[in-house]
Amino acid sequence: MYRFLRVVSVATFLASSASYALAADCADDPRTTGLARTIAIDSTHGKYFGRLQYKKSAPLRRKEVVITFDDGPHPTHTKEILDVLDRHCVKATFFTVGRMAVFRSAIVKEVARRGHTIATHTWSHFHDLSKLPLEEAKVEIEKGFVATSYVLGHPIAPFFRYPGLNQSPELNAYLASRNISVWSVDVVSNDTAPNLTPEKLVNQTMERLRRMRGGIVLFHDLKNVTAHAMDAFLTQLKLEGYKVVHVVSNTAYRPSPELVARADFSKRSLQSAAFTGVAPAGFGQQGENILTTGQVDIMKNEFVHIESSARSDIRELADSSRAK
Repeated sequence: MYRFLRVVSVATFLASSASYALAADCADDPRTTGLARTIAIDSTHGKYFGRLQYKKSAPLRRKEVVITFDDGPHPTHTKEILDVLDRHCVKATFFTVGRMAVFRSAIVKEVARRGHTIATHTWSHFHDLSKLPLEEAKVEIEKGFVATSYVLGHPIAPFFRYPGLNQSPELNAYLASRNISVWSVDVVSNDTAPNLTPEKLVNQTMERLRRMRGGIVLFHDLKNVTAHAMDAFLTQLKLEGYKVVHVVSNTAYRPSPELVARADFSKRSLQSAAFTGVAPAGFGQQGENILTTGQVDIMKNEFVHIESSARSDIRELADSSRAK
């Protein structure tokens, strides 16, 4: 009989340190690092970054770049991207989908172990949170933070990116009240477009970066083309004098006890056929991976079924809604 999951207690979150110690690596050594600098972001009362939607980017200088990835983790491509980032001794920010973090907990832990910033992108990547009732949208946001923090065993950065960048004034106000910053973008790589080659991805991203003179760049770590393009992209950045900046948080996510109590982390919530949007025909019937291309707004994702390797994390995650 399937046991419901148990959410790590709010008290455990609050008692945890805002920082997470990681082993030193090449990025910590000025002789080998590919980073220009590390910026600590204070999300108190909310902050808004990304000139695509807001007035300002992150606090960057000319030709500085923050590299971000949405929608993962992916069992293969995220690892490939991590290896490339290591070779260039740079750090990125990963906006994980909470449900994907639960299924791919080992990959999320590896992202953290290698010193990257982990943020969230909701629990299930519902395409447009503004279309949900406000209270449901709040739970969708909180579930992503709680799930990812639980998998890692420590609170994550209070950084959030809307699926499809579909914000709303009401949700922005809510995030500000929760001391969570909103991260939009300056440059969209468009790596979700069909029939894209690594060469074309690098060229179009660099062209957009030149126009913006740097900024927050959006990629997706579940895309094969992105994994294959990342080495060339980082090489081109260096050739053209761009510098990579690592953003970290000087505060940690603090869960809302009231909303955590209302969140559903049941088996049904984890196994819903459609991770986002509308499930393709035959989705999940054979238990195989279904990989599709599409725009980020839809995030057509792979089918993930409960495997033995995922059960150890899933068993512990969330029966708070039943236990209350």
